[in-house]
Amino acid sequence: MKLHRTGIAFLLGLVSAVAHAGDAPKPKDKVVMGWLESVFLLPWNLRLTAKLDTGAKTSALHSNNIHRFNRDGREWVRFTLESEDDDKTVVVERPLERTVYIKERHKGASKREVVTLTLCKNGREYETEFTLVDRSNFNYPLLLGRSFLSDVAVVDAGETFIFKAEGDPCNQRGKGGVTPAPSPTNGSR
Repeated sequence: MKLHRTGIAFLLGLVSAVAHAGDAPKPKDKVVMGWLESVFLLPWNLRLTAKLDTGAKTSALHSNNIHRFNRDGREWVRFTLESEDDDKTVVVERPLERTVYIKERHKGASKREVVTLTLCKNGREYETEFTLVDRSNFNYPLLLGRSFLSDVAVVDAGETFIFKAEGDPCNQRGKGGVTPAPSPTNGSR
């Protein structure tokens, strides 16, 4: 008798779940990307290879000559970026969003500046935060962490460069075809 009641309760629960399945929230519209992808930093249209890393919380950008300065009573950061495609070097100035401490393997924590930049991928623009760091000892100059990925992409760890840079409308910047996308939520971390 007890087993019979348990079976009926289970079936009622299952019927209820199926009946309300349409009420469940819809998954966010996310694109599938490989663990390596080409992206473009705007407005300079610098193509960089990004490693998509779900193990990292924050995104990190290889930068040189990182210096803080004051402008109109606010802290700013000046740094240089280099293109992978040519010898193009760009000096960038952005307001300092905040300073964070990032855990590094075998080194403890390092202090890093955080700035907001616009990234373009697959014809869509995303405004997101990056920590500035010397990544010259790494294979890829840009790391996209969960703070970016959580609202934008699902990573296929078995694929690379699912979207080719040559066919990306971001590569055709100035010729139309780029659509602004919602900014990923970057709340405090």
